Amino acid sequence: MSATTEAAAQPLSLWRTPGLTVLFAASTTARLANECARLAVVLMALDRTGSTALSGALVAAMTLPQLVSGPVLGAWLDRTAHRRTAFVANQLLVPAVLVVLVLGVGHAPSWVLVAVTALTGVTAPVLYGGFTGLIAPLVRPALIPRAYGAESASYNVAGVGGPALTGLVAGLVSPTAAVLVAVGLALAALVPVLRVPMPAPTPTGEAPRLLRAVGAGLRHMAVTPPLRSATVATTISFGGLGALPVVLPALAEELGAPAATGGALFSAFAVGALLSSVALAARVPRTGPLRLAYLGVLGLGFAAAGLALAPTLAVAFLAVVVAGVFESPVVASTLTVRDRNSPPEMRTQVVTTAASIKLGAFAVGSAAAGSLVAAHGAPAGAWLVVGCQAAGIVLGVVALGRHPRRTGRRVPQAEGAPARR
Repeated sequence: MSATTEAAAQPLSLWRTPGLTVLFAASTTARLANECARLAVVLMALDRTGSTALSGALVAAMTLPQLVSGPVLGAWLDRTAHRRTAFVANQLLVPAVLVVLVLGVGHAPSWVLVAVTALTGVTAPVLYGGFTGLIAPLVRPALIPRAYGAESASYNVAGVGGPALTGLVAGLVSPTAAVLVAVGLALAALVPVLRVPMPAPTPTGEAPRLLRAVGAGLRHMAVTPPLRSATVATTISFGGLGALPVVLPALAEELGAPAATGGALFSAFAVGALLSSVALAARVPRTGPLRLAYLGVLGLGFAAAGLALAPTLAVAFLAVVVAGVFESPVVASTLTVRDRNSPPEMRTQVVTTAASIKLGAFAVGSAAAGSLVAAHGAPAGAWLVVGCQAAGIVLGVVALGRHPRRTGRRVPQAEGAPARR
């Protein structure tokens, strides 16, 4: 059966697509484990050592290696017949590192703990671009926007459930027990990971060497107007959102609540995002994906302005819920833009590279907000979020150039290449 005939035979219902349910079970469980681990490690380090420096260094070690590994791992996943190896390796590496931290935090030198933790950042891109890159081969083109809406929901389920579960276990038992829960979730994700359909990439002629493929992917992102525009706009936007972990606890205190209420505000953001992503998975928006992403960034800016001006905690909660509602269209639409403007041999690499860049921007936003909030208060940090959304829109439009019509088209297939599904 040809690829075109096979795609035409696929069901119209998103959730009747073979393999899609087990894919989302694998991605959501793996991401839930990652979200649990990120917070649980911080709580355990604080509980045992009282060192905020060590806690921050461990979180950075989980994140920063992805800036390098994202493009390389993505390019490898796009060309290898053994892509499942990377997914299995991540699900085994994460619990192994967490067990080392359970045994070592408070006993081993900090630099050793940070170095070991950094190993998880090497394979972490499979949680983002890796799983995302498996969606398009399974889903017929008409259902792609809804599928990416469901992908956004997967992130948000993990974003809501991970911190909530970690906080519950850490409060009722101990932070160490919360880390062990993350270990169990990471191992549980192995079951669906081993069942997810992962067909080998279709050969498209002589494949370039890995580093050349990485360079080709980066050039493709730089010279393709819709990809360039979406990457610039959403990276700057996400950098602004990096301020929220600093802003929300500080704002809660300024409004007369304990700093811990900042965690509840963050959960409210994730709840708004989850509701929005479920709606996107149920109905295909009529607005073009790039335009919808810009509208989402614009909405985030207005919601952040409401947060900066919030006179009460109740208004702050409303503002962060609204911000979450606008965040999901940005994620889902950006994934659609990447899919439509990337050839199959670069699909995963484009997503992992963009995700790595955004995570770096998030870290920069958090660092900038720390100094700004310390000097001028939480509203100043919220205005930083607003400024980043505005800058993202302006610079994203500039990056688009004179090719707005390309945003709704798929990348043409090379002569002799198989039809995309």
